[in-house]
Amino acid sequence: MSRSERLGMVFGACRDEVREEQLGFRCEVLADSFEDMDNRGLEAEDSREACDLEKQKATDAAKNIISILNYYRKHTNGALYGRRCSSASIAPLCSSLNISLGRIKQSFVLTDSNLPDMPIVYASDAFLSLTGYCRHEVLGRNCRFLKGPGTDVEALQEIRNSIRAQQACTVRLLNYRKDESSFWNLLHISPVRNATGKIAFYVGVQINENSKDGHGLSPEMRQRSAVAAVKVAARSLTALPGSSSRSSSSS
Repeated sequence: MSRSERLGMVFGACRDEVREEQLGFRCEVLADSFEDMDNRGLEAEDSREACDLEKQKATDAAKNIISILNYYRKHTNGALYGRRCSSASIAPLCSSLNISLGRIKQSFVLTDSNLPDMPIVYASDAFLSLTGYCRHEVLGRNCRFLKGPGTDVEALQEIRNSIRAQQACTVRLLNYRKDESSFWNLLHISPVRNATGKIAFYVGVQINENSKDGHGLSPEMRQRSAVAAVKVAARSLTALPGSSSRSSSSS
């Protein structure tokens, strides 16, 4: 074999080895590429499953929260609605009316019949002393917070009927103080009209049945006296020029 033939065989073998190495390298790269693609596909699938799982968890949590809120709204909505009227919707009584009402030394409250749930807009010092509440705990609330497990339902219905008919009524109720002690309340409720004859307020006069501080007057006389004083204060106020916005809105 000639020298040139031997060199051709050597170079041919080298080229074959180079081709094999290149082919092997390309196969490895291609395999790695497929493996990376598979891994990325698995990661994407895992990520998609994780996202779906998180979404499902979030949806279940939201449903649970909504269910809880609906439950408490169903069972407490009436109580919350009657608990306290928004302070922004309750215009303060003018100073002259406050002064006039402050002179009445009887337990009574004034409720605004033009606001939802007829919240208390004035409470006398005697009422606070009788019930044990502070003034800020009373204003804006309906008087029903005084009722308790022993309060007569029929008496409460009688009060509602009289208010619906815009008439006065007198009932005997078992009411409860802030400390949960009870007392028999001789309650008289009467509409209070402004100078135009429209009902602006309702006054509720409370008398503790066991109280002896009546200066010799019967409970009925004490109630009538307090109601008359409240009506005079309200009517004289609304009869004045430039009366309060509450009075004008009531008319």
